Amino acid sequence: MASNPDQPTRFYEDGPCFPDTPLAVAAERAYREWFAKTAMGVPNWSRPNEAFFNRLMLARRDVKNKAIVGTDHGACVFRPDHPIEASRTRGQAQAAWIAIEGWQHFSRAGFDSRTIRSIAMPGWNTRVQRWKNGSIRADQLIMPPRPHEHVDAKTQGMLDEIRQLSLLTDDKLPRAADIRPLSLRRLVEQYSILKPPVIHGLLRAGETMNVIAPPKAGKSWLASDMALAVATGRPWLDRFATERGDVLIIDNELHRNTSADRIPQVMAARGMTDADVADHVFVSNLRGNLRDIGSLGAYFDHVYEQRFKMIVIDAFYRMLPAKADENDNAAMAGIYNTIDQYAEMLGSAFVLVHHTSKGNQSYKSITDVGAGAGSQARATDTHLVLRPHEQNDAIVLDAAVRSWPPPEPLCLRWNFPVWTPDDSLKPTDLRNDGRPRRAKKEKPDKPVWDAESFTEAFVTEKPQTAVVIKAAAKADDVSGRRAQSLLEEAEAAGIIHRWRFGSNRKHQFATTPQPEVANQTDP
Repeated sequence: MASNPDQPTRFYEDGPCFPDTPLAVAAERAYREWFAKTAMGVPNWSRPNEAFFNRLMLARRDVKNKAIVGTDHGACVFRPDHPIEASRTRGQAQAAWIAIEGWQHFSRAGFDSRTIRSIAMPGWNTRVQRWKNGSIRADQLIMPPRPHEHVDAKTQGMLDEIRQLSLLTDDKLPRAADIRPLSLRRLVEQYSILKPPVIHGLLRAGETMNVIAPPKAGKSWLASDMALAVATGRPWLDRFATERGDVLIIDNELHRNTSADRIPQVMAARGMTDADVADHVFVSNLRGNLRDIGSLGAYFDHVYEQRFKMIVIDAFYRMLPAKADENDNAAMAGIYNTIDQYAEMLGSAFVLVHHTSKGNQSYKSITDVGAGAGSQARATDTHLVLRPHEQNDAIVLDAAVRSWPPPEPLCLRWNFPVWTPDDSLKPTDLRNDGRPRRAKKEKPDKPVWDAESFTEAFVTEKPQTAVVIKAAAKADDVSGRRAQSLLEEAEAAGIIHRWRFGSNRKHQFATTPQPEVANQTDP
């Protein structure tokens, strides 16, 4: 160690191992300050942010490399003032790692991400601030607080209360997700407001929307138009108000050159300038470098929460895992569940551009339009469909929504490169490109049988056994039990009569009484 504080040192000082050095107190102060600053950002995480920690460790290494000013007999020599910056980067990295450890502890204990973010980590920060502002002595090492070991009494009480609620279901419900029941009072208190709109009447933050249309019908142009409307806060299609925010388009069909050509054409048609959208629409072209839905998790790790108001995936079918079958309801439900997790993590609305199934779509209900399993319509919050109109270059836009009143269908006319509303067209005039579905034959109403109608239909003047009568009734969808009951009712009412022929023959029924002489002879 150099004796002169202005001379380089052979020791890299980024920790409390050198209490006698001139910068020990200042370095500890920098360490605490940047530890606390990093800890303050942890409640904004949506999961343990290991990628962030890795970046901090790289920055820590870079700071060390920059501190080297030469060598002394083969050993590195460092700037004399380097401990300040070295302690700062150490504080940042250690805060991130301690937060990750704490987050994982709380998660294993059964707490959901929302509780960890909004209660546990702010409580930890209270202790961190107290530690940061505490006295500093170069000869005394005071370790920083840990989230799962050092929280204030108020936070601990809140966590204990939540833990007691979770114990109600620990032996019955899996803890992989927060599915604990809430009383109606707590539900209404905590979730009294719907998620904020992105496209009024159609889509909210954290929701998903399917955009379904036939191949080559202009749905990608429509999706670009939607993205530009949200990016500028202008009404989409002059009908649906939007909330302004940045938009990410993940396109796996178009080359970058094509996207760079198409989007400005839509901008020009809508009267938008570069200043309106150039820094608010972001495009990630994945053609030739495809990703599936599962691998997008790593991609989204680099997107911080609420960075994008809306994320468009075009086309959805090219994001399906290699072995996934779009006709498999269970598989598609799992894929939509993954998208819901991304939407919750990012606070973004997701728009999935997909194609219709083959054949005539005009007779189908809204939720039946779309290729693949029916769970695709049920799993999403908005199922928006585009079907050809009877007139050329026109479509009918319709949607099934979950958190809005049902929207009115809208006719659109293709005016390259955008779709515009055309109120002169009727939404009911859908083009029928295939054979119409054969109408089901209406079945006549089943008769309501009583003793009299049953007797008139199945019992004659000539005596018959109950077996014969029931067989005839069965042909008219009268069950054996019902026929027996009606026989008994008719006999009790005197409408039919029982004929007896001795112990060796079954009795029979007729609408006429049995003659006395018939008691000894065959009918």
